[in-house]
Amino acid sequence: CLCVILQLTGDGHGGRRGGETLKAAIHFTVGRICEEVGAELGLTYHRKVIATLSEITCSQLEHYATDVEAFSNHARRTTVSTDDVKLLVRRNPQLAEHIKEMTDSMEETRKKKGKRGRKPKIKDPPEDNTEQTVIDD
Repeated sequence: CLCVILQLTGDGHGGRRGGETLKAAIHFTVGRICEEVGAELGLTYHRKVIATLSEITCSQLEHYATDVEAFSNHARRTTVSTDDVKLLVRRNPQLAEHIKEMTDSMEETRKKKGKRGRKPKIKDPPEDNTEQTVIDD
């Protein structure tokens, strides 16, 4: 769970814990979205509404993170994969289609780039500082 991981590790931003920073970023983003929607509709949102929407968003993201971790663990994997995310969004057809398009696009990009990863280390032959003496019989 991203929120829990950040809360446990902290992120070094002025002593603020990572979870607090993440929640602040979510709150800021929700506020910006409310401003945009409000401008389109001619509405203003009270700060308590924005705070409530932010809390709901954080709570839902924590549930999502727990679910994808459970899916990954069930598959006996230690890393969450795109398949776990697809399983999470399976009941939302529009979101499932969007995720599928994104993963397909990522896969195409990966194929175009070829094998990605670390470059192999160049192994130098070990230095042999010992002298060899050949004895003829």
